[in-house]
Amino acid sequence: MEQAERHLLVLFRSIDVDHNGKLDMEELQKAFRRTGLKVPMRRINAFFSHIDMNNDGYISFDEWR
Repeated sequence: MEQAERHLLVLFRSIDVDHNGKLDMEELQKAFRRTGLKVPMRRINAFFSHIDMNNDGYISFDEWR
């Protein structure tokens, strides 16, 4: 695994607080809050609609990278 992909995996796992192998909107919003950023839900929804290729409401690592 190349270095950039390893960094993406580390970031993904740090956001995936319930360790189920997928990210939901709440986990992403909490990750932004932990860094001090307030991101409106409309932006999180837009991000999900762009990244969530199978439209299941979650972002898998394959979709993330």
